Amino acid sequence: MVTVALGTPYLLDTLPVTDGGLDAVRDTLKKMAAIVRKYKTDVTTLTAARGILTSSGITDVRSQRRLAIAALQGWVRDRIAYVYDPNGAEMLQTPPRTLSIGTGDCDDKVILLLAMLESIGFDTELLAVGGVGAGWDPGCAPQSPGESPSYSHVLGAVKFGKPTGQRPWFLDGWLTLETIVSGAPPGYMPPGVRVVMPWVV
Repeated sequence: MVTVALGTPYLLDTLPVTDGGLDAVRDTLKKMAAIVRKYKTDVTTLTAARGILTSSGITDVRSQRRLAIAALQGWVRDRIAYVYDPNGAEMLQTPPRTLSIGTGDCDDKVILLLAMLESIGFDTELLAVGGVGAGWDPGCAPQSPGESPSYSHVLGAVKFGKPTGQRPWFLDGWLTLETIVSGAPPGYMPPGVRVVMPWVV
């Protein structure tokens, strides 16, 4: 990984362009999780998360868990503008950088949201997903019958509630967190998802 300084104290982690295979997806998720872990104790991330909670009227995260999750998810979803990565490059921004410039793609928005949730004591995970139908990149759709779609999007998830045994382990007791679909609440899963690769932070 090449780290490029973009003005103190912000860093931008740049990933090499890859063939989009499963190893590349795993490598990206691993790097995203490392950024979340590193920045969950960062003062800029902590301050932003706590400011959002207090401005949302959250007075006790222990008894207002779902409200706290919804407040942070809604803020990142609505206040950080979606902007594509540079053409031909896959980049991952740190939470302070995303907060500073107010823009990012789904990777950057999810990293910020999970770092803020981790900073207030929640367990989180990443979910690389791929799907078919409206809203999915046609270039990532299966090319032949029986073929799975490519991973083309990433969601966050937060541990919430007890497992029921009725869902896959990576969704059982977890709330999915969409950051780029307007109005998507905690628990929303984009329609048409066919493949999911989980990565616990």
